[in-house]
Amino acid sequence: MKKAAFFCAFLLSALIGYAEVPDDYKQKYASLSGTAGEALFDALSAIAAEGYQAHSYNDLWAFFSTTDVTADSLIWDIYSNCTFIPGTNQCGNYSKVCDCYNREHSLPKSWFGGSTSNAPGNDLFHLYPTDGKVNGQRGNYPYGECAEGASLGGQALGRLGNSTLAGHEQAGVVFEPDGQYKGDLARSYFGMLVRYGRTFAFNQADGGVVMFSNSGGSISAANRFGFTPYSVALLMGWDAADSVSQKEQARNDAIQRTQGNRNPFIDCPVLAQYLWGQKAGQAVALQDLVDCGCADAGSEPSGVEQVAFPSLTLSSTAEGCTFTCLPAGATIAVVSASGQLMQLLAASGPEQTIALPAGFYLLIVRAVAQQQAFKVVK
Repeated sequence: MKKAAFFCAFLLSALIGYAEVPDDYKQKYASLSGTAGEALFDALSAIAAEGYQAHSYNDLWAFFSTTDVTADSLIWDIYSNCTFIPGTNQCGNYSKVCDCYNREHSLPKSWFGGSTSNAPGNDLFHLYPTDGKVNGQRGNYPYGECAEGASLGGQALGRLGNSTLAGHEQAGVVFEPDGQYKGDLARSYFGMLVRYGRTFAFNQADGGVVMFSNSGGSISAANRFGFTPYSVALLMGWDAADSVSQKEQARNDAIQRTQGNRNPFIDCPVLAQYLWGQKAGQAVALQDLVDCGCADAGSEPSGVEQVAFPSLTLSSTAEGCTFTCLPAGATIAVVSASGQLMQLLAASGPEQTIALPAGFYLLIVRAVAQQQAFKVVK
């Protein structure tokens, strides 16, 4: 099952080829240009959560029949080459590889509280159908690389053994998935971290190498936005080596149809570079998003020059957004992510608060033949 190529080339600006990102999401991703650090993390968190619909753990069996099936409508298992018919061969008991498939938490549920009733415990972006026997071999061991690891043989994929990741050879026992799925799992972890990293501390309770550093929901550049150095080395390497496939993009689309939301790192893999890669700390460049296929060249509203009014500031408040030091006679245009004019307000004074629901906006202040635009994520 060779993966079809789709990727933003690692630190290259050339467009290699991509599956289509929905137009409304292209607008959302375009709004990230100019953001960096924690502001970028929080904006991605909002995008990753948008549209999410709660569901039960039991719903996953039915969801897998649309999110994880091969061209011949069989369950697509990432831990083996076994074939399963949706709705049958669900674990249950097993004694050998290919007996049945189960619902694998690629990020073990014990790391965020052991629950299948909360959102992380049910989130399809890290839950995959996998062979029961191989899943039992993986257990709750962290992902890693183990050149001398043991395989269950036959149609099993992956191996278990001592870490051989360069610079982390003393990390302990790890499970190494098959190479064609390493990038998928890396981007699953990226998506889970931006989606839940501030509200769920991924406290690894099972021993072994620790993959997350967001204890207490702490997220900052100082703790690598929730990853340990081990995870940055491992997952960014996997992300670069195993690019987004047609299978992964189709899964992203299918999950949106069932669960309602998308994983930004499948749509726009270059974004990982701005949090954990060689572009960390830099402001997102719109051209990178365009080259990656997740924004259009014309995404920036036309005719808006970034001409600053010397003292004008914008701050976020509980009520919405507050301008201070507005120039006399100013008007404020509120533009949605899709480019629709939502409000046109005359400034009532030098300070004004605008109530905004959750979403992405461009606020354009115009006065005395000048204008300045502010990108806002609420």
